Amino acid sequence: MKQQKAFVASYLEPIIAEAKLSNDGSLDDDDFKKVKLYGLTIPAMLGEAFCVLRGQKMTENERKSITYLASITGLFDDLFDKKDLSESYIRNLLDNPNVHTAANSNEKLLVRLYLLGLEFSDKKDLIKLYTLNVYNAQVSSKRQNRGNLMREEIQQITFDKGGLSMPLYRCAFDGDIDKIEYDLLYHLGAIGQLENDIFDVYKDYMSGIQTLVTTETNIANLRSTYLDLNHRIMELVDMQSYSERNRRRFKLFANLVVCRGLIGLDLLNRNAKGTQGVFSIGKYERKDLICDMESPRNVLKLLHYASLCDKK
Repeated sequence: MKQQKAFVASYLEPIIAEAKLSNDGSLDDDDFKKVKLYGLTIPAMLGEAFCVLRGQKMTENERKSITYLASITGLFDDLFDKKDLSESYIRNLLDNPNVHTAANSNEKLLVRLYLLGLEFSDKKDLIKLYTLNVYNAQVSSKRQNRGNLMREEIQQITFDKGGLSMPLYRCAFDGDIDKIEYDLLYHLGAIGQLENDIFDVYKDYMSGIQTLVTTETNIANLRSTYLDLNHRIMELVDMQSYSERNRRRFKLFANLVVCRGLIGLDLLNRNAKGTQGVFSIGKYERKDLICDMESPRNVLKLLHYASLCDKK
C-alpha cells in the first residue's frame, strides 16, 4: 500500500489536479476521491495478490495500466447509477473513446484514464472485450431497481457484476489468461461484490436496490453462499500452474480479504437474533448495520477467521 500511494502521488494525482482545474461542474469531490481510492486499493490488493501468485514483482508498465484501469471504476459505475445517460450513449463512449469529443469533464477524465490503461498494456483488444462484458453486467444490474426478481436472478447479476470486472484488471499484466485462471478471477470478483453488498446493506435497502443481502431473511443462507464461493476459489487456486509455495501465499493473501465478509455476516446475524432469528432489515437502524473493520476486536477476528480458512 505504501508503494502504491507513492505511485498514485506521482502519476494519478497530477491527472486529478488537471481535471479539477478544468472541471465544468460535472465532477465533484466524491468523484475525485473515488478515482484515487480505486487507483490505490485495487493495484495494492488485487494486483499485488496476482504478483504473489505468479512469483514476480509488478513492472512499471503493469502498475501504470492497472492503476489507470482501476481508477475509472467509480466513474464507470456512476455512468449507470447517477448520470442520466442512455445505454447506447455509454456504449458509444466505450467503443469510441476520445477525449476531444467527450461531452464534459467527467467523461473526459474517464476516457483519458481508460486510454492510459490501454496504452501500457499488451492486451488492448482483450481490455476492450472485457470492458464490454462489464458494460453488459452493469446494464443487467439495473434490473435490481425494478423489484420482483428471483433469488437466482439476483445472484447471477451479483456474480457477473463483480466477476466480469476482475479479468479486466488482470489484462494489465503480462501472460495469457487461460480458462482456469479466468474462472478464478471471476469467482474472486463475485465474492468481492457479495462482500460489498454485505457492508452496503443499509444504503442499498434505502435506495430500493435488491441484493442477496437486502432480500434475505435467513443469514445462514447468505453465509452458505459466501462460503461456497470461497471454497470454489481455493479449489481453483490449487488448479493453477503456479508453484505450490506461491499458491499457498496467495491463499493467505486472499483469506485476509475474503474473511472480512464473514465478520460482516456475523453482524447481520446478531441483528437477526434480536428479531426472533429472522433478518428483518426494515426493523434495524443504520448504526445497527455498520461494521467497523478497524476496531481492534474485528481486526483480531479477521486474523482468527483467516487462520481457520488456511487450515482447511
